[in-house]
Amino acid sequence: MTSDKYSLSSTIKLFFPFFRPYLRKYVVAIVLLVLTIGLSLVSPLLFKIIIDNGIKLRNIHSLNMLAVALAVVLLLSAGVRGLMDYIHEWVSAWMIYDMRANLFSRIQNQSLEFFLNHKVGDMLTRLRSDIASVYSILVNTFLAGLGEVIQIIGIVICMFWLNYKLAIIALLFTPGLYVTLKVTGKKIRQLSLDLRDKDATLLEFFHEILSNMAIVKLYSREEFTSAAHSHISNQVIRSSLHRLRYKFLSIFLIAVLTGLAPIIFIWYGGRQVINGYLSFGGFIAFYLYAVRFYAPIQSLANRGVEIYNGLASAQRIGEYFELQSSIAEPQAPIFLQDISGGISFEGVSFRYPGATQNALTDVSFRIKPCEKIAVVGPSGAGKSTMINLLCRLYDASSGQIEVDGYDVKTVALRSLRNEIGVISQELFLFNDSILNNIKFARPDATDQEVVAAAKAAHLDSLIGSLPDGYKTIIGSRGLKLSGGQRQRIALARVVLKNPKIWFLDEFTSSLDSQTEALIYESIAPLLQNKTAITITHRLSTAMLADRIIVMHDGRSLETGTHASLCALNGLYRKLFDAQMCFAADAI
Repeated sequence: MTSDKYSLSSTIKLFFPFFRPYLRKYVVAIVLLVLTIGLSLVSPLLFKIIIDNGIKLRNIHSLNMLAVALAVVLLLSAGVRGLMDYIHEWVSAWMIYDMRANLFSRIQNQSLEFFLNHKVGDMLTRLRSDIASVYSILVNTFLAGLGEVIQIIGIVICMFWLNYKLAIIALLFTPGLYVTLKVTGKKIRQLSLDLRDKDATLLEFFHEILSNMAIVKLYSREEFTSAAHSHISNQVIRSSLHRLRYKFLSIFLIAVLTGLAPIIFIWYGGRQVINGYLSFGGFIAFYLYAVRFYAPIQSLANRGVEIYNGLASAQRIGEYFELQSSIAEPQAPIFLQDISGGISFEGVSFRYPGATQNALTDVSFRIKPCEKIAVVGPSGAGKSTMINLLCRLYDASSGQIEVDGYDVKTVALRSLRNEIGVISQELFLFNDSILNNIKFARPDATDQEVVAAAKAAHLDSLIGSLPDGYKTIIGSRGLKLSGGQRQRIALARVVLKNPKIWFLDEFTSSLDSQTEALIYESIAPLLQNKTAITITHRLSTAMLADRIIVMHDGRSLETGTHASLCALNGLYRKLFDAQMCFAADAI
């Protein structure tokens, strides 16, 4: 994707749908802007009349009337400008929301492959800084630029009406502004894009370190992380200063060009007044117009720099707007209703993006409705991958996965995932209340339903001991709670969801045996009439299942009950004997 694709015109075309709902209000703002500029152009003419017809002729009545007129013009201008600013800010707030909501939705709809290949800091930068920058060029810069263009045209007309020779002098240096902008603008745009990328890297660094602060402290790596921060920040500073040098060059040249012209026309205009070719009031009015003329000229030229910066952000956002999820919603989706919970894997193979070996190879098995299955095997055997494929977080490279006889690729994603509940070793809790963490499974659930789910997960004693009860904030990732308490909240969340298929993925591996026993005691009644797949390294847990599937190197090697697998004397027997020997040695 080249930067040329994101010219100003193509950027306007890409983002105009977000602007269309607010077009009428924006037109009102433009009308008010024109009125404001028109009122501002009247002031210098009133000053000319005050000087020539009031002060010079010593006419007190005219002076009084003109002063009142000038005050009325200033008050009207301020009032109209205030109303215009309010409408503009209203449009700004809602348009930024629409763009950010659309971008956030596109990011959320990507597969897990996308999140493996993109940094969180980069996504945050696009959602925050880049959105604001694009809005700036589409709305702020346009409105301000339009106002400056109208102001320049009006001032030029007034200056030529007052004195065409002075007007020509005032316009002498304007061609140089275009050349300056053209030469420096492209380089500034390239450097702005590079700076955006480095800012995203810095944000990703902070996100990663702050999310893993416990590890940093346990290994006493504060000095190391500070050094890493210094290295990344130095890159950001160098990139920023590099861009600043070009921006300074552009602004310096523009300031010189717009500063020389007033010196010349003041010299020439003064001679015109001395020689009687121009009234003193006319010269003052012309001077006021000229001062106002160069301010929007310089500002308009600087708009080019802002536009180049904004186009760099437009490119980054445009890249995300073109994203297509690798997990596609079916064209004619099937919606599951009252399923029994049967699962089938037929010749399923899968390789993670960028990996050199398959995570699963020709895996086949069937799980009956309401059957309790344990999946065991060494680390990296492909056990958790089955969850990802069944939930369509990824799609199998080959083979077919079915739920109740329906190919999962033909089922609506939300319908499929609503029937599957997952409790994993890595708990996903939010820095929010216990109530909202449980309710995350079903935001429309009543408080009574949440309480019932919490009781089923045996959270009563915990919640009763907390001063704020269900409203207690549990901290980032639930770190204010113990491991067992966090597991119970995750359990209550799945109970509230009430799926037909449960996946228990090593979710008690970090707990002691006593706590694990209590957790499983809580779960057992909840799994009646449910299909349950428990992924575990603890074969004592696996022994409780109806059947056991043994995975190794991405293949399903053995299937059967604990007794039949022990009699088979295969991999399961080796794993079981090894665990029993370890347990015996530990006693």
